[in-house]
Amino acid sequence: MRGGKQWILLMPGAGTRAVLARPLALAAAVSGTVAVSALADAAVATLREPGTAELAATLATFALGAAAAAVLAPVLALVAFMSARALALVPRLALPLVLLCVTLAVVGAASVIEFDRIQWDAVDLWLPTLLLGSAFGLVATFAWLMRRGRALLLALCTTQPLLGLAAMTAFLAANPAARSHALAVVDQGSVLLSPLVQRVSPMLDRDGDGHPRWLCGQGCDCDDRRADVHPLARELPANGIDEDCDGRDQSKSELAALLTAFSGGHAQRPDAEQNAGPSQQPNPRGAKTAVRTRAPDVLLIVVDTLRVDHLGLYGYARATSPRIDALGKESVVFEQARSAGPSTRFSMPAMLTSKWFTEIARNRDEWPTIAQSEVLLGERLHDLGYTLAAFHSIRYFRPYFHLGQGFDHWSDRAMDERKPELAMTSSDYITDEVLTWVDDRARDRQATATPPPRFLWAYYGDPHAEYMRHKGYPSFGNTSIDRYDGEIAFTDHHVGRLLDGLAARKYSDDLIIILTSDHGEALDKADDHGALNHSKDLYDELVHVPLMIKGPGFAPDRLTTPVSLIDILPTLLELANAPLAPELRGVSLLPWLNSSGSKQHTEPPHPPLFFEKHRAIDDPQKGMLAWPYKVIMTVPTGRVEIYDLERDPRERVDVYETLAAEERARLTGMIGHWASQVLQPAPNNYRH
Repeated sequence: MRGGKQWILLMPGAGTRAVLARPLALAAAVSGTVAVSALADAAVATLREPGTAELAATLATFALGAAAAAVLAPVLALVAFMSARALALVPRLALPLVLLCVTLAVVGAASVIEFDRIQWDAVDLWLPTLLLGSAFGLVATFAWLMRRGRALLLALCTTQPLLGLAAMTAFLAANPAARSHALAVVDQGSVLLSPLVQRVSPMLDRDGDGHPRWLCGQGCDCDDRRADVHPLARELPANGIDEDCDGRDQSKSELAALLTAFSGGHAQRPDAEQNAGPSQQPNPRGAKTAVRTRAPDVLLIVVDTLRVDHLGLYGYARATSPRIDALGKESVVFEQARSAGPSTRFSMPAMLTSKWFTEIARNRDEWPTIAQSEVLLGERLHDLGYTLAAFHSIRYFRPYFHLGQGFDHWSDRAMDERKPELAMTSSDYITDEVLTWVDDRARDRQATATPPPRFLWAYYGDPHAEYMRHKGYPSFGNTSIDRYDGEIAFTDHHVGRLLDGLAARKYSDDLIIILTSDHGEALDKADDHGALNHSKDLYDELVHVPLMIKGPGFAPDRLTTPVSLIDILPTLLELANAPLAPELRGVSLLPWLNSSGSKQHTEPPHPPLFFEKHRAIDDPQKGMLAWPYKVIMTVPTGRVEIYDLERDPRERVDVYETLAAEERARLTGMIGHWASQVLQPAPNNYRH
């Protein structure tokens, strides 16, 4: 085993001992490299995720990384050994096969990746760095082991499983809170450990309820022998059983308090003697309701990926949105609006159905097609006599996703005319397309004695990544944030053109204008909870959205009551004097609109808001806003975060541990009640 070139992998001419020694050395090198890579991934995940400074959580994260390596390393080592052993039988093929695989990988990557379109300042380089480092580490370790002989190989092969077992023991010995925190950190911040943990978790779930007690103890499941006992289980009051694992049996008075907190339109589940059905509240808030003789015309403007704190109207210093700001000054502005999720696929189906995302029947695709059995906004307004037209520039609004049910005109031409999708300029096209549609139908409308009300939906996709530059429009610099702000300014200009065009055409004297966004955007990993773009979590940079409504009889105002985008459909129905279907989860905002501008300025109460992240690539999350507190629960680890948005609007300090025990119990009880007794997931509750 001596000689400067004998370490070269599977070169021809090796002796009998080398034929066996080299596969063993390769297997040991793979095992060691996997262990080091797993620990490095755990370290980076710890640094990426805020609030991991507690020693117990940090140690649990590293122990989890080492334990995961102990599971993964032997499998990969065996594959490496068998592959090397097989190639050793035909040594002349080894080097050509390696070179062929590398060449194919490089050519394939070069043909697929458009390097000139990559936003390098937004690229997460940790995964390629980890893979490249692991490759070099593997070669170096293999060479070193070949020089050191069989004794060292034997020592490594025997000690690593023991170290893995010790790491697993250390992880399981950590307190449940530390284990839950470690699992959440790995889920959100790692690239290697997260998929491994997700695949191992179901194997450790004894009762199959989706909450693996073996991984995170009491925080995940307080009884792993009963599938009806876990943190999201339905709690039955005064039965002597702690079904939801909060440490106590719920009393009837506590249930009554929860039902009171949820009263107002979308709170109750229609299936038990202790729960009233989701009621239509005629107007429990006492606000004066305007009487309309006809259904109004409506213009819905949705700007994709529009972060609320990058608008001047919401306090941003840059002049990104002068036209939207001007519209806001004439509107009722809801300062604390939230989407139903951090991605278009979670928020827009919820807005169109006025249901929470997991309740919507859909297929299992990453971007789900909505079942035709669902009744969407278009169908409800069409039944009221509306003529509906929509103009879209984001691929999730292609017709085969079924979001356009009930619309008379559903255009996705912008995506065909302005390719490629997500890297195109479309705001000017959308504005032109809407105005052309209005012009084409103006003569027929004038000839009609009683023309039907109209619903126009203009969907502007430009702020979505990748962030394009626009000549002739405001430019704020060359960073990713600068280009994002430039996208907002470009879109703002064409939103203004749309408003001016409709005004010049005297489009309607009874027009309701609603402007909002599907979700926000994470722009800085250091400042935005370790995320870039959207869909990763439920922090406010992703779910806090603008919402402004302008219309006859609504005095311009700024309201601080938290409201949800699932409230838009009930609002439109009430504006059209239509009854509110009991299955709608949102509440009509008409009482707030009618009370705007009042001297007393007493805002009606609103039920708590809820939002969800339901991705397949990481753990689901449930969120609740019961002002001023925001609660985020990660499933199935059971980790709960609580933020006081009044004092901490950027969600920097998790007050779960420091909050008064009674208040903490109230908040966790509310989100648990919603998740277990109010929320009614679709039969096939796929993750996407």
